[in-house]
Amino acid sequence: MEMSGLLSVLLVTSAALLFIANGQSNYDMLTEVDKKHVDMAIRYANKNSEIQKYNPKEHLNFLQVIGQSEINAREFNINLLLKATNCPKASSDSEHRPECSFKSRRPYINCVVCSKDFHDSTDPYIDCVLHKDVKKQDDVRYDKCSSLLHGGLTTLALHAEEDLQTGCLGCF
Repeated sequence: MEMSGLLSVLLVTSAALLFIANGQSNYDMLTEVDKKHVDMAIRYANKNSEIQKYNPKEHLNFLQVIGQSEINAREFNINLLLKATNCPKASSDSEHRPECSFKSRRPYINCVVCSKDFHDSTDPYIDCVLHKDVKKQDDVRYDKCSSLLHGGLTTLALHAEEDLQTGCLGCF
């Protein structure tokens, strides 16, 4: 009996440590460009009191990227999740802190960081909301990051009225 109880405690502890370490290893695997933008989101979220309704003294840290970051010569877009940790919020601008472990029963914070001109000196658009409220922000996020989203209209995809043809496809 004692051995199975000890084994259960060991199993639960290892699973918890694996989950806690997962966010840290996810951060380590990011590219330098992604890390730069993730740190921007962390700073933004930790400054925003609206996001930290549950406990404004907790440090929010990077958990994972949602989907894939998009980057090209002029544009950048990343969507990520943050979560509260056991570390107190630092007084200065703090970035990802690998020593912090995630707290359970805290909501995920969904952040998007995008820039329509990657090399422009202006600040990128950053938006962080509770993950459950993302649908409410879809229109705003689309407007700010629309050129970075796939499936939108492009100049080549538009048809002029005179381009519309009827009849056989091979006819001129």
